[in-house]
Amino acid sequence: MKITLKVVGVELFSLLAKEVEALNLAFPKMSQQNDSIEWQVTHLSSNLKPENLLSYPECASVLLIDAQDPGFLEKIQLMEKRELTFIKDPPFLPIVLSPVLLVFRSQALLADTPDFPDFVADWLCMPLAVPDLVRRIVSSLKRKNILKTKLRFGSLTLLPESRVISYQGKTIHLTPSEFALAELFLNQMGTVIPIKDLVLLFKSTGKSTEGSNIRVTIFQLRLKLEMLTKSHFTLASVYKQGYCLKQKVKPASEPDLQKEELIRRSRMPTPIEQD
Repeated sequence: MKITLKVVGVELFSLLAKEVEALNLAFPKMSQQNDSIEWQVTHLSSNLKPENLLSYPECASVLLIDAQDPGFLEKIQLMEKRELTFIKDPPFLPIVLSPVLLVFRSQALLADTPDFPDFVADWLCMPLAVPDLVRRIVSSLKRKNILKTKLRFGSLTLLPESRVISYQGKTIHLTPSEFALAELFLNQMGTVIPIKDLVLLFKSTGKSTEGSNIRVTIFQLRLKLEMLTKSHFTLASVYKQGYCLKQKVKPASEPDLQKEELIRRSRMPTPIEQD
């Protein structure tokens, strides 16, 4: 995923343009639940246009504004109320207003600043700490649902906002009960989940705890998992204990079996011939 930092302010842009490498180094420690991010820093002139303020699905963006000049905020407010009303929701493209982060030269300047407009997502003070900046950017994108949280479990990924499970680029939608079950099983892959724990899960989500309801939900989740992964993952019933999410071991192919047999024979001791 690419994130563009649209910077308003020459000095702020010069500073951040030198920190692209630091941005890339800071994010991997946070990216276990998101796709890897490619950072791009661009400079916006003082002549802001409505399209400069928008974040598109294929390229999320954040506005970083040097708070030294309050005139930029006034321009954004005017555009938000006027021009953006015409282009904010075209039927063919879901776009939203990019999060706006203010950067203050000092704590004193922040203290003297009046209340921020509603569209300001966050603010920072100089000197900038890149890890702090990255966390604030990512958090602001998540709050606007531009950057979606992903729960990764090896080759399987859960997307909580849309209740989707994905595998090797393919996805399938889950019901609320199926999603809760999937998260429980994926967090304990290979472990038998006792029936009593499943009852507690259904009770906590307000669903019926009848045995038939739990069995039907597990059956539906198993069916979807096997369809999605071509039976590479399945939910197995353990007699009188519970259920377990298992990853099926791929059977060895004929060439692999032949190779293993040759290796085995090569390791066998050579018989000693006697006269």
